[in-house]
Amino acid sequence: MSQENVELVRSAFEAFNRGDIEGVVAAFAPDFEYVASGAIPGVRGVYRGLERYRSFLQEFVDEFDELHVQIHDVTEAGDQVLVSVTLRVRDKKSKGKVGWNAFSLWTVRDGKVVRGQGFNSRDDALEAAGLRE
Repeated sequence: MSQENVELVRSAFEAFNRGDIEGVVAAFAPDFEYVASGAIPGVRGVYRGLERYRSFLQEFVDEFDELHVQIHDVTEAGDQVLVSVTLRVRDKKSKGKVGWNAFSLWTVRDGKVVRGQGFNSRDDALEAAGLRE
């Protein structure tokens, strides 16, 4: 995997922090697929296609304020990028602030992000990336 793949994924997280959904998906393939980890109540399953993923992101933005992702670690694994983050948000309804650690695995082919998957545990993410310790 090249540094370009890492930068593609980093730029998507940076766009998310700016609230720029179009910036998040700028380098995503039209047939992009995302598998949600289920960490967010009611957000589970597979989101197929770029339009569906945009909707997923918009639902997230609509539910929470003060969204911020802090990247802790980026690991290269062939055509995949494994990312460890802390996500912090404020719930619009309860006004409570919450944060949680999350892991995601992004697959890049021909300069486009084609797949993403969220994980609740580091071990599961490492195993999916073929990097089990």
